[in-house]
Amino acid sequence: MTRTWNPDGWRKLPILQQPSWPDLARLEDIEARLAVSPPLVFAGEARNLQAKLADVCEGRAFLLQGGDCAESFAEFHADNIR
Repeated sequence: MTRTWNPDGWRKLPILQQPSWPDLARLEDIEARLAVSPPLVFAGEARNLQAKLADVCEGRAFLLQGGDCAESFAEFHADNIR
């Protein structure tokens, strides 16, 4: 079965841990800003990572993970996420 991706697909998933959103207008504003922001990961980067993780699974490489992966909205632009 092939699934077609769409930006709102996550809304159909079961909600196991959901924060309360006291200001729904603010939430909608942030969702709108995110919708027009550049992707955090490009398709080619994802394919490259998938190939490298396959090497890890086959024992041809190892994985070392570290670092901070959170940007503020003020720092969120293409130059900072490359």
